[in-house]
Formats: sequence, C-alpha cells, structure tokens
Amino acid sequence: MAKIKIKKEIRYHGTAIVEMAIVLELLLLLTMGAIEYGWIFLKSQQITNAARQAARVAIRPDATNEQVVNTIDDLMDKAGMAGSGYVSEIPDVTSVSTGGALTIKVTVPCENVALINIPLLPTPTNLGSAVTMAKEGP
Repeated sequence: MAKIKIKKEIRYHGTAIVEMAIVLELLLLLTMGAIEYGWIFLKSQQITNAARQAARVAIRPDATNEQVVNTIDDLMDKAGMAGSGYVSEIPDVTSVSTGGALTIKVTVPCENVALINIPLLPTPTNLGSAVTMAKEGP
C-alpha cells in the first residue's frame, strides 16, 4: 500500500494585516507626539524670547510700561500667538530704582498653542517664562 503525503498549507496573509493595523496605530501616535512636542518646544522658546526682549526694554532708565507691553504684544503677534489668551505680569518699571530687580512673566495656556492637541499625550497646562534683570541707571 502506498503512503499518501498530505501537504498542509498555512496561510499568514490575514495576520500580517492585523499586525500592521496594531503597529501602525502606535507608530502614528509616536510620530504625531514627536511633532506636537516639537511644536510646544518652539512656542515655549518664542514665549521666552518675548519675555526676555520685554525685560531688556524694561531695564532702560527711560522705559515705560506701555513700551514693555507693546514689545510683548508685538513679539507674541509675530509668533502667531496674538489670540492665544496669553497673560503678562509686568511691575511698574518707572518705580524700580537703579540696580533693582525687574521680573517680566509671560504665560500662555498650552491648549491654545497646541498644533494637534492629541488627548492621549501628556502636555503641560501652561507654557510660561519669567525673566529677571537689574534696572539700569543713568
């Protein structure tokens, strides 16, 4: 009697699609997260630059609060954050004596500057910067 060999074929076509669907979701989340965090770091740097430039204006002997506010408004507008709901804390620059510390703070709600705003990603509540410089004298 002759033996009959039965060849079993196992098909893996469906499992490749399922694996791709699972891995693709994770890769997309990772890619979008990298883009979102890069955007947040860019906006954070722009906020820091606005606070730093405003502090440079504020420490001049002839500086006024209006000049400081205008500097912050101008730089936040150029950074595309004019309508972001930012808050700036500025002391009365005319009342600070020579050598006294001036601190300028700028804070923006992170959700207002987020690029994609993915709910799964942990992001800070606010982006902000505080810059302190000594008042210059005549």
